[in-house]
Amino acid sequence: MENAVSLYVHIPFCLSKCTYCDFYSVPCGAVPDSYIDALLNEAAFRAEKNNCTEWKTVYVGGGTPSLLTEKQITALFGGLKKISGGKLPDEVTMEFNPCDISAQKLDVAFRAGVTRISCGIQSFNEAVLKEVQRRSSRKDIDTALSCIKYNWKGIFSADMISALPGESSESFASGLEMLAGYMPDHISLYALTVEDGTLLGNACRSGAVPYDYDKADAMWISGRDYLVRNGYVQYEISNFCLRGKECVHNKAYWDQQNYIGCGAGATGTIYGIRDGVTVRQTNTRNIPEYTGFWLHSSILEQNIPAETEYISPETAAFEFFMMGLRTASGVCSEIYETKFGTAFPLTTEELFKKWKAEGKCTITERRGFHYYALTPEGLLFLNEFLESL
Repeated sequence: MENAVSLYVHIPFCLSKCTYCDFYSVPCGAVPDSYIDALLNEAAFRAEKNNCTEWKTVYVGGGTPSLLTEKQITALFGGLKKISGGKLPDEVTMEFNPCDISAQKLDVAFRAGVTRISCGIQSFNEAVLKEVQRRSSRKDIDTALSCIKYNWKGIFSADMISALPGESSESFASGLEMLAGYMPDHISLYALTVEDGTLLGNACRSGAVPYDYDKADAMWISGRDYLVRNGYVQYEISNFCLRGKECVHNKAYWDQQNYIGCGAGATGTIYGIRDGVTVRQTNTRNIPEYTGFWLHSSILEQNIPAETEYISPETAAFEFFMMGLRTASGVCSEIYETKFGTAFPLTTEELFKKWKAEGKCTITERRGFHYYALTPEGLLFLNEFLESL
């Protein structure tokens, strides 16, 4: 798989916007067929440009990818399969809103090549779901989980968010226990981030919605501890799985592997192709501009509607720590030296030793390689550690 590259596909359409969400999406009742055609044209162009002969992983996120019709699902994954030499990788993920799940749609997705679904549960509390303007109700969630249990043949991942407005410690714990009862292979447990510019962010800043950060942290920690006690491995700061069910696609981000981003608002990163400088491109968020360009018969690279960022080796080196330390495996000094052509920073090694003495870090050697990882306690102080770097 020397020429395999991971692919992220963005479907920036939603029926409604959750109050906490700052991902790029627009309100839309249906996804235009023209958008799917544009996506496939872009994917083909970028695969050829980056000498990609097959996809390492595929992740279709949003927005709400489950708004795709059954015909569009078949067309999208059939087109991606054609681009990658007639086959799709072992891990192909598609995000679903609980409201969109049906036995028929799950079957169509599986037959199209999807091997992993990610379902945004977020909360089991009806009042909380309404407060943050989730499209799914508690009844929708129960129906969706039951449908997945009896009809889905692949890997099942679910998302939960701690400390949403109105969520108590008791209701959160109860919801997490109910979710675990369905035995998802993978659970992403996020601590609510109050983002500027979102409806929730504005409400919290104005005081209209009270938010207790200490309570939020305590709620997330209790959720983490519950999952670990019940057989889930915390392999990344927000991601837990049954053993062997890690999300391979996300490792492309954490391990600084090349990945292509297709779709309006999508980002892709190719490492060190221009004198060691990493190139990161983010597509326009103007959907008509995006679709119009990629449906054009003659595509010139210099005219692609995207922002290009050239990341210096120094910034890439910091990102090496920023992303790698999110994971349970941490970072390796020998990999750092090979990747950046310079010695592992002595000041960084001293910082790790200091944190190890405080029980926040482990330093291990395996087959001549030295690994530095934050402990579960140390992960709670990741931002503080990065500031010290």
